[in-house]
Amino acid sequence: MRGTSLSSEVTHVLRSLVVANVSAIGCIGKIIVATRGDKGPGEVLVKIRGGSEAFIAWSREPLPKGTSVLVIDERGSRAVEVSAWTDPLAPEEINA
Repeated sequence: MRGTSLSSEVTHVLRSLVVANVSAIGCIGKIIVATRGDKGPGEVLVKIRGGSEAFIAWSREPLPKGTSVLVIDERGSRAVEVSAWTDPLAPEEINA
């Protein structure tokens, strides 16, 4: 960059690398480690920020691995509360 200081160039590069803090509330995910309700958390893979990220997952009732979930609350930056979710727009399975 011509005519700019090294400091402003570094600042520009760092800003371009920072990912916005996007809320996970309302995002859809899939349980990858079963939750145990009030006995302990599991883990969920959430579709967020153009990709997928793993979060600690808490739920009111136990949820088995593979359950589709909706993130309903956040518990800090890497833990979420989830609820079982069925997408109302997903095509129904055809019974043959």
